[in-house]
Amino acid sequence: MEPPSAPPRTREHRHVQDPTERSRTRSPSGTRPALIALVGLWIPAAINLTGVRNTGAFQVITTVLKFIPLIFMATIGLLFIDPDNFGAFNASGQSALGAISAAAAIALFSYLGLEAASVVAGRVREPRRNVPRATVYGTLACAVIYILGTLAVFGTVSHGELGSSTAPFTDAANNIVGGTWAGDAIAVAAIVSGIGALNGWTMLCAEMPYAAARDGLFPAAFAKLRGDNGVPVFGIVASTVLASLITVFSYTRFEDVFTKIVLLSVLTAVIPYLFSAAAQLYWLLVRGRDSLSPRQLTRDVTVAALAMAFSYWSIQGSGYQTVYYGLFVLLLGLPVYMWLKRDRGEYGETEGYGATGAAEPKADREERAPETSAPARRNSRELRADRTRRSRKNLPRRHD
Repeated sequence: MEPPSAPPRTREHRHVQDPTERSRTRSPSGTRPALIALVGLWIPAAINLTGVRNTGAFQVITTVLKFIPLIFMATIGLLFIDPDNFGAFNASGQSALGAISAAAAIALFSYLGLEAASVVAGRVREPRRNVPRATVYGTLACAVIYILGTLAVFGTVSHGELGSSTAPFTDAANNIVGGTWAGDAIAVAAIVSGIGALNGWTMLCAEMPYAAARDGLFPAAFAKLRGDNGVPVFGIVASTVLASLITVFSYTRFEDVFTKIVLLSVLTAVIPYLFSAAAQLYWLLVRGRDSLSPRQLTRDVTVAALAMAFSYWSIQGSGYQTVYYGLFVLLLGLPVYMWLKRDRGEYGETEGYGATGAAEPKADREERAPETSAPARRNSRELRADRTRRSRKNLPRRHD
């Protein structure tokens, strides 16, 4: 997960809703920021190529270094809050719902990755015990630290200064300690946090196509492991190359690079959340009554329905330009899927096999409703005779 991003300025909120409005501050021009971003992408890729053990050790180190300043702000920073620094609850000029919708997608970026433990469950010791604990406890711990740390920032930096700040946590640390060294330390922690997050995301970006390739839904090259550590080299390199292309495209096309990348990341992550919530809701409605008590069923249906509603809400808050680019990126996978189906010579589901080509249990096949057979072809003479019979039936009956 990522530490909470800077509170967006009012004009940036409007920019999210209406991308045609030009921002007053453009992103840094030139190739230097793009090169720095590319270096930040390939350092985690190089670490992942050495094996999962080194990747996990690096992740632990960066997580600890990241949480030290966050915990400082969430504890010591609360002691320096000045109530006069708090501005209006809604200074955007929009309705409360509109303002929250505009900020929700950006705020959700801080919590992306809560499903990461389940993605790499195959490489985790005792996954049935450790994955649920890591997901639930990690999300709760991050939520507490993020909320308290953000509250400390609001209370230690004046509302006017916060609106024009590009690094609120840095400004808050400088106001608490004095000078600039504390802000510099926060900036270094932010760099470590970014590299650590990319380290984990690089592993995830290789694991997901690896699992899909093993199921026959992705090119076979992604399922090949290299070396003694079993590293999916092709997946790591391919995902990093694609991320590099998106980074270069963003720096050459977008005015506000950070906001656009954040919103695009949120959109592409929320869509799988939406499908997962829909699948859970479908299972509960079809099979839930047989395996859950009425109280558990009501609880789980409520949670799944709220998850679907929140996913739709987050997509709406991303803005139409983000939805346009995100949909285009998602649809790029269709040609790959069609190509794989063509190579296997499959059309739909084969007899006795699922969509992936894996053998399907007999019980599952028997539970399916029988398929409707295609209607028999009829020649023109039969069609004319049928129309004649229908027309005679509709004629009024003569009474003598």
